Amino acid sequence: MTEGITWQQPILWLAETMRPHNREIAVAMIATLLVIFGGVINGALRQLVRKQPMWLRVGAFISLCAFGYGTFTVWLTPIVAGYLINQSPGMYVSSIVLSFIVVGILAENFQRSK
Repeated sequence: MTEGITWQQPILWLAETMRPHNREIAVAMIATLLVIFGGVINGALRQLVRKQPMWLRVGAFISLCAFGYGTFTVWLTPIVAGYLINQSPGMYVSSIVLSFIVVGILAENFQRSK
């Protein structure tokens, strides 16, 4: 039975080491996704306001960047952090590692598509 504990020890240690930084990990995930999809979001806003006067287009862009992205981050961070913190140690580490792998793959695919 000690063999089961032996391979679990690094995962338990890693989870205990990462949990105090849970909120920062959640912010990193959200911020990275916003960086990846920011161009798509900005492009959608550009299409939405393209026929509007210049001052309205500039105002919409400033509002999106200053308030939209910030509000989105502030709103989603506790949701993601709450989901992560309630996971078992193995699921906690797996969720974080897999989510950053997925984010990396998304970033690579978006970079190639440009």
